[in-house]
Amino acid sequence: MISFRKLQVGKEYYIKKHDTDRKFKFVFDEYRTGEYNDLLKDEDLFMIFRRDTHRYAFYANDYYYDPEKIKRNAQRAIEQMEHRSMNMVLKRLVNEEFEWS
Repeated sequence: MISFRKLQVGKEYYIKKHDTDRKFKFVFDEYRTGEYNDLLKDEDLFMIFRRDTHRYAFYANDYYYDPEKIKRNAQRAIEQMEHRSMNMVLKRLVNEEFEWS
């Protein structure tokens, strides 16, 4: 999960609503403030995302995820799983402690 303050303009994010658990995939466009125009107050800040020509507002208490980071973590997990599997097979074949490096 990413802090709403670390969102980068033009980057695609997965968003999960805090109250309905609905999930979205949008491109971050800009920060906006409410009636007090205070960027430091979280409750007064909302983020504008876009898809095609439509724009959508999300809030500070929603959850933001970086799809690139999710893909990197998944790829790393697959590689680690393959590495562990190879070590288990080699250990059975050699019948001793064996580390494939």
